[in-house]
Amino acid sequence: MSTEQQDQEQGREQERPGGAGEFAPLVEEVRKFATALGGKAVEFGGRLRESNPEVYGHLAAAGGELLAAYRAAVAGHERSWSAPQHAETERVDLDGAAEAPDK
Repeated sequence: MSTEQQDQEQGREQERPGGAGEFAPLVEEVRKFATALGGKAVEFGGRLRESNPEVYGHLAAAGGELLAAYRAAVAGHERSWSAPQHAETERVDLDGAAEAPDK
C-alpha cells in the first residue's frame, strides 16, 4: 500500500462515526485481542461446564454478582458526573469596601 493510499485510509477512518483516528491501530489490536480472549474463554467455559458443572455454576453466579456490582457503581458515578455542578460562592460586600478604614 502506498503512502497516499495509507493517508486516504487514515482519513476515511477519522471520518467514520466512532472512528478512532490516530488510535485506530491500537483499537484494532484491542479488538483482535478481545476476540481471541473471548474465544479461549468460551472454550475453557465449555470444558469446565462438562467436567465440573457445580464449579461452573458457582463461577457463573459470582460473575453475575460482579457485573451487578459494577453496574451499580458506574450508575452512581454517572449520576454524580451528569448532575449540575454548583460552584461554591463567596459573598463580597462591595458597599462596605468603600467604608473600610485605611490601614
